[in-house]
Amino acid sequence: MHYDERYTPYIKMTGLLPFVQLVSRSTPNLNVAAVTTLIDRWRPETHSFHLRTGEMTVTLQDVFMITALPIEGKPLCMSTDSEGWRQQMEALIGMSPQEPEVEDGGKKDRVPAGATFTWIAANFAHCPEDADDEVIQRYARVYMWYVISRTIFADGTGKNAPWMWLKALTIFVEYKSTWKE
Repeated sequence: MHYDERYTPYIKMTGLLPFVQLVSRSTPNLNVAAVTTLIDRWRPETHSFHLRTGEMTVTLQDVFMITALPIEGKPLCMSTDSEGWRQQMEALIGMSPQEPEVEDGGKKDRVPAGATFTWIAANFAHCPEDADDEVIQRYARVYMWYVISRTIFADGTGKNAPWMWLKALTIFVEYKSTWKE
């Protein structure tokens, strides 16, 4: 997916602009030996790393410093019920993936509530040059959905963007606009 500078004001409203800019540039180079060592020293029962010099815990401040994700404010709470997700998706981004076709046995393929990354890229890769504000906002919303579904909220398949994160972005923007500074 291509990042368009016209998305910036809409992404900035969410507080996710530094994170989106970080992951949109490229995947950072990782020190494989350091990552392997940290994995070996991770103790899930204490949620900390056990190192020669002592214990080390990852804090929320550490996550903020590494990812630029906002950590202050009220928690985002919402229903993750997927009932009617196609209709809600159409209302938010103007379209939704096609319904699966009925097989010979009379059953539909079971599909997750959301869209594949290939479907998102095929339909929203480039925002039209002559797009109005509403269309640009729609493309920005899809771009954020794509980025967070690929990074911090990746599903086990690596192929799908779950519907609930698109819904969360929309609620987050509305909710954040009611916060008092």
